[in-house]
Amino acid sequence: MSKLIFYDLMQIFKSSVSAVLPENLIKKSLNYCPITQKLSIGCENYNLENKNVYVIGAGKAVQNMAIEVENILNSKIKQGIISIPVGSLKTKQSENNDIQYLEGAKDNLPDEKAIITTRKIKDLVSKLTHDDFLLVLISGGGSALLSLPKEPITLQEKTTLIKKLANSGADIKELNTVRKWISDIKGGQLAMHAQPAQIVTLILSDVVGDPIDMIASGPTVLHDDNPMDAINIIKNFKLYNDIPLSIKTLLEEKNHTKTFPNDKVKNIILGSNKLSIRAATSKAYELNYLPIELSNIVTGNVGDLVQEYVNLVKIFCDFRNGNDNINNLQSQLKALNIPGFNLNFAENTNEVSSIRTKDLCLILGGETTVKVNGSGLGGRNQQLALEFSKALSSSSNELKGHEIYFLSAGTDGIDGPTDAAGAIGHLNLISQCKEANIDVDMYINNNDSYIFYTKFNSGELHVVIGHTNTNVMDIHLIIIKKSM
Repeated sequence: MSKLIFYDLMQIFKSSVSAVLPENLIKKSLNYCPITQKLSIGCENYNLENKNVYVIGAGKAVQNMAIEVENILNSKIKQGIISIPVGSLKTKQSENNDIQYLEGAKDNLPDEKAIITTRKIKDLVSKLTHDDFLLVLISGGGSALLSLPKEPITLQEKTTLIKKLANSGADIKELNTVRKWISDIKGGQLAMHAQPAQIVTLILSDVVGDPIDMIASGPTVLHDDNPMDAINIIKNFKLYNDIPLSIKTLLEEKNHTKTFPNDKVKNIILGSNKLSIRAATSKAYELNYLPIELSNIVTGNVGDLVQEYVNLVKIFCDFRNGNDNINNLQSQLKALNIPGFNLNFAENTNEVSSIRTKDLCLILGGETTVKVNGSGLGGRNQQLALEFSKALSSSSNELKGHEIYFLSAGTDGIDGPTDAAGAIGHLNLISQCKEANIDVDMYINNNDSYIFYTKFNSGELHVVIGHTNTNVMDIHLIIIKKSM
């Protein structure tokens, strides 16, 4: 694979991450005047005079959010507790120790450390009064880090159910719907514990479409789901007969009344996948590609999506070869089963003509799922890159005259329980594996994509950037260029 292409893909991806760094988003959104004690957040204004300010948060991005909040509000903060992933704690802590940063949720799974921190957060907010202002910071990873199962459900019972659902192919919305009903903190319950304090929640979205009730399972958002929604999700994946009595009893309870302080709560989205895609587009232009933004709400199973992506590549290659006109291009693209597909680019005559002549960078974002059949080590992005490469190889005769490269990576820097953000695939990857006597199917079928990319060419196609301390789902980049 060309080192230049690898460099370009990495630069475009890194730019998409930089655009949603939490400290930058906080700087842009928050303004505080110590003299008047007025706080502005976007278009909203808050009078903090005679108010005690508390800060809590959970997620992969909230540490940097909280540090910047401290820089802005400084001594106005009375106390804070921030729940962050294991291994992400910075050496520099708060100088006045008003905010505690506590680690938990190893491998993005709830654990005892996360439970202990969540109990501390619940105890803190439960003591707040009318004179208090609670600033809540939420980002991706918050569901695992802000975790407190409803009694008598145990942590083991809860995590086992969520893991089984995820491995069966449940998407993030389905997982969070179930989480809310078996949690004592999610689904608006944090806000209810904090009554009667005023609450403002700043959100970095890691959920497709940015529904605030689904991000970290909406700890400060009223949810009006019926418990039958959670029951039906579990039944759809044929797991209901296997769940413990504690969960069944809770879900089947008749009384689910709640009082939510709507007038006291404001939820604000600061950053999302849309911002990442815009930044990727700018960087691709800078690198002399023609970038085409196609979707920021890609979902679905990796196994299904790879064929749609291959069809997408075929359509563009065919058009570049002069075999189709713009009307056929549009109709073929409309037929693709890719959520949120955007065809606005096809209305720009200059851009359409450039499709045939310039190197393309197709840009998509979202979050896929993987149905786990094996016992290997990997993540959805590495699995997608490997399966896409295999599907490309099967269509190589239809792609003659073109080089195809693909990057799939998570903006949080972590793909599954691995140290990689994702991986790169390309048209010739499978043929190179055959020459090296590598059985790609073995790695795909065993969901062992991490081990494959670690071994193949000494890991040169792995995307490893470490914890980014942000998370707005995944970025998919497809480069199409004429063969040299």
